Amino acid sequence: MNKIIGKALFVKVGKVVSNDSLSKNNPHFLSGIKKYPVAKAYLTKTGFKDDEQADTLHHGGETKAVLFFSTDTYKKLNKLSSSDFKYDEVAHYGENIVVEGIDESDICVGDILKIGDVEVQISQPRQPCWKLSANTKTKQMTTIIYNNGLSGWYARVLKEGEIEEKSDIVLVKRSYPKLTITALNKIIIDPLTDIVLTKEALECQVLGAAFKASLEGRSKLKDAKNEPFIYHNEPN
Repeated sequence: MNKIIGKALFVKVGKVVSNDSLSKNNPHFLSGIKKYPVAKAYLTKTGFKDDEQADTLHHGGETKAVLFFSTDTYKKLNKLSSSDFKYDEVAHYGENIVVEGIDESDICVGDILKIGDVEVQISQPRQPCWKLSANTKTKQMTTIIYNNGLSGWYARVLKEGEIEEKSDIVLVKRSYPKLTITALNKIIIDPLTDIVLTKEALECQVLGAAFKASLEGRSKLKDAKNEPFIYHNEPN
């Protein structure tokens, strides 16, 4: 295929630091969510060198090696939350790569992308947790992201290498055209809205295990759309 579909405008990495939360009882939390732009960074199988995660159970690892976030998604979230967050500064959503020209509706699980010398395969949508609200100091931010499917997406690394800011993003191969990040974000809310797509997602060999487990669990609920994920709520 080898089609240019967008640009990797900014590359961001960050260390684990103490952050302020929205909770009075737990006013601080450790996280690497604050990532800062760099001119270039080396991407390994488990993420960028010099990039860290505090909660390695839910973040990082080979399936979630790198998090992409779109400039269009930033703009939509700003409008929905009455915010003015800038995508060219510190990461507000924990993103590693800010992309231009594509968003959740343009990317499918299983897509193989080439960025510079690097090749990645899209693994799953990011499942939003309370830290997105805490980091943006916007109580409803996690809920806004979840309800509107403005999640960004994770990828696994097929070929390690260096990524420079403003690099072209080339779509090399697409195997699951129906499994867009947007479509997956809809069925994770209510798997019964599209039973055929839910079945295809659960059978997809390259869909991230964490997302697949959540989807499988929610597909067994009687009224999934009225039972949001419990990890959306910040600890008291």
